[in-house]
This record gives sequence, C-alpha cells and structure tokens, in this order.
Amino acid sequence: MQITVDAWDPSFADNPESPSRANQAIVNAGIELEPADWRPVDAPASGPRRVVVVDGVRRIDARVELIEDGERWPGVCVSWAAGAVACDLDGHASPEASVVEVAVERGLFAAVDPGADFGRYPFRKAESADAGELIATAQAAMAELEAKVSSLVTMDAELSVLDGPLRGRTRLPHSVGYIKSHHRSYLQGELNAVVERLRPGQRTPVFHLMSGWPRYTWYLRLPGTSSRGWAGVARLEAADDLSEEAAIALADATAAALPPLGSAAHKDARAPQNLTPIAGLERRLKRMLGDPRLLLRSVRAASMETN
Repeated sequence: MQITVDAWDPSFADNPESPSRANQAIVNAGIELEPADWRPVDAPASGPRRVVVVDGVRRIDARVELIEDGERWPGVCVSWAAGAVACDLDGHASPEASVVEVAVERGLFAAVDPGADFGRYPFRKAESADAGELIATAQAAMAELEAKVSSLVTMDAELSVLDGPLRGRTRLPHSVGYIKSHHRSYLQGELNAVVERLRPGQRTPVFHLMSGWPRYTWYLRLPGTSSRGWAGVARLEAADDLSEEAAIALADATAAALPPLGSAAHKDARAPQNLTPIAGLERRLKRMLGDPRLLLRSVRAASMETN
C-alpha cells in the first residue's frame, strides 16, 4: 500500500453537525407549565455549590491517502483532548475555578487499515471513506474521551455542564448539555416569544423535545451587553430518562449557577455564552495538542518508512 500525506485540505468538511433541515420539531411544551401559561422563569435564590464544566477540542493534523491496486481511500490524522474544570461557587464573590482532569488522544481515521505504524496515530476504523463519516467518527472519539474524563470528576459535583449536545453522554449524574449556538428554533409562535422576553438569569420552562433523539431542554439567558432577541441565550439539555421533576431541578440549578460563569465581551468574542471556564479550558487543551508542524512531520516520516 502506498501512502501520501498532506497538510489539512480545506475542501474536507470539518463540521460534523450541519444545520438541520428537518421538518418542524416535535415538542411537548407542557412539562413544567401548560403552553398557555408559559412565561420566563426566575432563578432560585440558591443553587449548586460545586459545578464541573467539561469540554473537548479537536484538530486535524494531516490528510492521508491510502493507495492499493489502483484504489484510493482517504484518511485523516486527528488529535483531540478533553478536560474538566471544577468551579467552587460557595460563598465566593467570584467563582473559583481549577482544572482537575485532562487527557489527550490521537488517531488515524480511515475505512481501511493502512497496515503501517503511524506512531502517535493508531488506526481507528471508520464505517466508510466519506469525508463526513471520517470527521463524525473523530467527533465520536472526542465525545467518548469527554465522557471518560467526566466520569472521573463528576461524582462529587452537584451540576456537570458538558459543552455541546448531551447525546451519548446521558449516563453521567447531574449532567446537562450546553449548546451555545442555534441552528434552528424548536419553539413556535408565543412559546418562541418567551425566549426573546427572557431577562439575564431567567430561563424558559422545561419542554420535551422528541424529534431526533428525545431529551428535555430549555433556554437560559446569560448576562451580557443586550437582553433583546436571542443575544446571550444558550440552550441546555437533560437526559430523557430523568423524571420531569429531576429535569426541572436541573434547569433551576443551571439558572442559579451559570450566569456568574458567563464570559465578558471585552475578553471573548463569543461572550457571554462561551462560559469563562470553557474558554480557559479550551486554551489549555489546544496547547496540549502539541505543535502541528512537528506532528505533520512525524506523519510524513511514518509514511516514508512504509513506502
């Protein structure tokens, strides 16, 4: 088998989750309040004392092409890392945060085994050679590492915030998925208008989203430069197997705990949704991925030994 190596090809899509074009979402809005009674919900007077925030980063280090008997299979060498930050909210004017767990992994994702030692990039099989499938498989590997890191540190947390959708990570205790951007609106009409009326620290009632994979979800507005429209609004998810009361309790916990963690606009272009612990953790994890130039050189050296 011949192997070629290039730096990352921009034509290779690096977005495993494109905006959904599915039909209108199937929603049960009557979990916490009946739809006719929907209104912004205030945060409780007290909330979790210890919150763990979990995030991961992923980077494409090289694109490879495997050639054998005239057939070609693309592959990607990927590095990813996951980490957790513990935030102590008990009695502090500003939350105290510390990194408590980090891990780094790498892999060569391809539909066929190259039969070669790629050193830091062990082979990881993808179901097909489609570019989107390769990236999705890498994304799943990162989510698996995030779940592993989470399981090591979340047992003593009253609230675990996992950056991104909760899918595949629903077994962690007291955990919510945290979604910063909105590809589509799940609510219609007057229910959607409630989101736009939220003040900082307020949330929508919990509703049950049954499209795709079922989960409880709600919207929360963080403090920021504007309280109009969707500015500063994040969406949160909780596991479908929770009771309605437990999902509502998690929603209250997020409304109490997350607003103080919102980032400032003069420090972060994604403020306030990019929570300060997430921003700091992302910077650290990206440094831990290593020098991409040296890693690309190691991939090329491994391919030359095979050829």
